[in-house]
Amino acid sequence: MSTPLLLSILTLKSSVSGVKGSYTSYNHFMSNPKILENVRIIQKCIVVRGDGRILALKRAADDHSRGGNWDLPGGGYEQGENIIAAVKREVLEEAGLTAKTVSPIFVDNHMNVKEGFFAGLNVFGVCYVSRDWEGEVTLSDEHTEYRWVTPSEFVSLSFGADNGFFRESIKAYISTLSTTI
Repeated sequence: MSTPLLLSILTLKSSVSGVKGSYTSYNHFMSNPKILENVRIIQKCIVVRGDGRILALKRAADDHSRGGNWDLPGGGYEQGENIIAAVKREVLEEAGLTAKTVSPIFVDNHMNVKEGFFAGLNVFGVCYVSRDWEGEVTLSDEHTEYRWVTPSEFVSLSFGADNGFFRESIKAYISTLSTTI
C-alpha cells in the first residue's frame, strides 16, 4: 500500500467541498502501520445520464465479489496509478464509457470487514460522480446486464455484502441534487 495513495484518499473528505462519509483518520493508520498490510481500496463511479438516471451494472453470478448482485462501475487501482485515472480506467473497462471528469462524492472505510470477498481487510471505498462522459455501454465479462435507473430505484436493488457503501453513496449523490427525486 502506497502511503501517498492512502493520504490522497484520506484527505478527499476534508479537502473537497461536499464530499460525504466517514473514515478512520490518516494519523490512526500511520500510528498503526500493521493495518496498512491489510488495506484494500475500492473506487466506484455514479455515471449520470442527461435525464438523471444512473448506470447500474449486474455482476456475473460466478463473480468472486458479490456475484449476481448490482454494482456501480469501478474497482481497484494498479500500482503507481493516480486515483482519478484508476476510476476512469475502471469505468472504461467495465462499462465501455469514457468518463471525462469525475468528482468525489463519498468516502467511507470499514475496518476488519467480517464477511464476503474482503473479509479480514480494512476497506476504503471512494465514490465519484461523472456527468461528463461519452460512449455506449459495453459490458465487461464481470457484468451480465445493465440498467439506467433513478437513484431511488437504485437503492432498492440487491448489492450483497457491501456494508451499505452503495446506498450511502447514492444518498450522498441525492443530497447534492436541487430537486426531490
